[in-house]
Amino acid sequence: MMLNPSLLSMHTPLVLNIYFTKFISRLLRYFKSDPKLLEERSSFIIRQLCALLNAENVFRALSTALTFSSEQEQVEDPRFCSHTIKKLNTILMTSSELSELREKLKNKSGKENSDLFCCLYKSWCHNPIAAICLCLLTQNYQHCCTLLQKFSDFELTVDLLVELDKLVQLLESPIFAYLRLQLLEGRCRQHLTKCLYSLLMLLPQSRSFDTLHHRLNCVPDPGLLPARAQDAEPGNRLVGVDFNQLFDHFVAVQLRHAEFKRHSRLQASVT
Repeated sequence: MMLNPSLLSMHTPLVLNIYFTKFISRLLRYFKSDPKLLEERSSFIIRQLCALLNAENVFRALSTALTFSSEQEQVEDPRFCSHTIKKLNTILMTSSELSELREKLKNKSGKENSDLFCCLYKSWCHNPIAAICLCLLTQNYQHCCTLLQKFSDFELTVDLLVELDKLVQLLESPIFAYLRLQLLEGRCRQHLTKCLYSLLMLLPQSRSFDTLHHRLNCVPDPGLLPARAQDAEPGNRLVGVDFNQLFDHFVAVQLRHAEFKRHSRLQASVT
């Protein structure tokens, strides 16, 4: 897979370039046809792409390709989408090559950033924990609470619980230091605290449960925190986003995944 040298520009709108879009689609097909490549080399490949090209364009293209494929039913196995999104989310949250994109998602607002969030969100819905992580990163805590409440309808599999465990570990990392400090601010506290307690209620008794429980116990009583006139509860940081529509999309994607699991189990029982 060779990239045209003309594409190696940090400022070229690669998502709109038909050749780059085809390259991303071909890359995803390679990942799908070779699970070992996806598992062992995908992180390196995507990080190198982000280092050479504009990371936002790379992630927009990957997200759009996965969203398009799911809606057109070109990806037969939703497990591939879920696993790929889990990989992409890990790269987004932890890789140094994605630091600028993380900062943009975390701190900037406006239509462009709202569009970026929606673009990523639509494919991130393939993996519920990744969707939660994206909402926490972008400080859309009210929507995050809504998603977590929907978890009561999910089958809490071992894999899902393992991902929840890893999410708690990630929340204790320096990347989410701002989130932990926001527990001291009235401006974000209500929905953020509810998010973290919802995570706590979903976790089994474990080391991650103890870690998150201890963190929440460290938060002082609201009456001990100084009140500020501007501390109005924002709910979601991004404006101009139809979160009800995004929630409907999340539910629809998860229903497709549930249907695929039922179909797979039925086939397994027949054979």
